[in-house]
Amino acid sequence: MKRLATEYWLPLIVWLVVIYFFSTDNFAANKTAGFIYAVLRFLAPNLSAPDLQFWHGVIRKCGHVSEYFILAIFTHRSLRQDQPDLPRIKLRTLCFAALAAAFDEYHQSLTLFRTASPIDVGYDCLGAVWALWLITTNETRRLRTHSFL
Repeated sequence: MKRLATEYWLPLIVWLVVIYFFSTDNFAANKTAGFIYAVLRFLAPNLSAPDLQFWHGVIRKCGHVSEYFILAIFTHRSLRQDQPDLPRIKLRTLCFAALAAAFDEYHQSLTLFRTASPIDVGYDCLGAVWALWLITTNETRRLRTHSFL
């Protein structure tokens, strides 16, 4: 049981802590702009100021999607150890990701430099849905390649 908790639940808990850290003032838009602008200027030196702002926003939204993509994978992996019902696991994974996203936005509303946005919850859920789609695709492919006879 200890191995099960460490192997399956600990990564999920650690990732939740990482998401919590990302939603602090340390990762507010004004804090990430300097680093992201520097990378964008290196990769595309001719970008105008509005283009830099646009791509900064795109990169930040991709961060939302990728955070919750990873969260959904860890959640699905953990829940699958406790229950064999795959559709129920997927529904619980999506509900957990949506709940975590809502709490994350609430946490951001309590910070000084961050703002809460229901649109960001949508981006977070999009990441979880994409992860579940990839998991389902992989499960389907594995079932089709193994003969039942």
